[in-house]
Amino acid sequence: MGNTKVLAIHLPAFHRIPENDEWWGEGFTEWDNVKSGKKYYNNHYQPVVPLNNNYYDLSNINDIKYQFDLANKYDIYGFIFYHYWFGNGEMIFEKPVELILNDNAIQGHYCFCWANESWMATWHGQNNRVLKEQKYPGKNDWEAHFMYLLKFFKDERYIKEDNKPMLYIYKPCEIPDYNEMLEYFNNRLIDEGFSGIYVVEYISSKNKLESGSPYAKAVMEFEPLYTTFFDISKLNLFKRLVCKKLNLIDYQSYDKLWKYKLKRTRTYNGKIIQKSCFVAWDNSSRKGKNSMIVKNSSPEKFKKYLTQLINTKRVDSLNDYLVINAWNEWSEGAYLEPDNRYYYSYLEAIKSSLENNNEDCL
Repeated sequence: MGNTKVLAIHLPAFHRIPENDEWWGEGFTEWDNVKSGKKYYNNHYQPVVPLNNNYYDLSNINDIKYQFDLANKYDIYGFIFYHYWFGNGEMIFEKPVELILNDNAIQGHYCFCWANESWMATWHGQNNRVLKEQKYPGKNDWEAHFMYLLKFFKDERYIKEDNKPMLYIYKPCEIPDYNEMLEYFNNRLIDEGFSGIYVVEYISSKNKLESGSPYAKAVMEFEPLYTTFFDISKLNLFKRLVCKKLNLIDYQSYDKLWKYKLKRTRTYNGKIIQKSCFVAWDNSSRKGKNSMIVKNSSPEKFKKYLTQLINTKRVDSLNDYLVINAWNEWSEGAYLEPDNRYYYSYLEAIKSSLENNNEDCL
């Protein structure tokens, strides 16, 4: 497989929780969003349908095990699970990773991304009301958060770099005393026999600049939202703002976004850049006409561009991880899992791209 370790972002929201029953109605899961997709143009693939109608339930350990087995088959090294810690021990969608932790029969690798933001009611044209507020109670909460994470960090399947557990952070810019918090986590991990913490910061329209923390070792450009915010022309950015204001769909070009990404040379003050990309994008099943749809994606194009990305040498891109958005963001049209249109083609594209890269290195 060469040296590239592919990590796929994983959304653990495909099971019932009491909060969703309260907010959206009894029995609601992320699949309800997926099934609500509508066609907005000829040949628009909506609603998307998982292969063989596999509307799985991530509170079922067998469904989780199947995902790991499938990822292993197609040379995906591991998953980045979204981790929702709202402060004071409040979490949601923690059950899938806890099932993994307690079942050593599951073979594979994983780590967390702390998705630190408030949950808002923005789906299907609803107003921005706060469903669950992200809070930062302070130092006492650091210890509680650390102790929860520690049991996962100690799992041999949890991804580590140089004996440092890898933790992605979605919005570093919003965390009070961010550097001090990372220093605390780093020191506590050293106390526990690790060499510290390895933080990777998301960079996107929601977190525009990397932090000054020495404990943030790497950055990851979150796609396609990074490219549509930073790299597209000012005229296109103006078009996006107009679309949002008028509640019109913002259509983007798959080829154009990838070409911007592949020619990027930006650096981040010497921080390591983890390569990243996206499968496709269409969040209209969540946001209706207030959505962004990237048109003309296909497994063939994904394979071509992914192969180029793996072979691209970027300044400061020194380690071997490549992050793909996403494994199962079905409501955003960003998923590698097999569906009723493309079957296993996107997964096959990953395996083939990695094999081609390996052959080039021989």
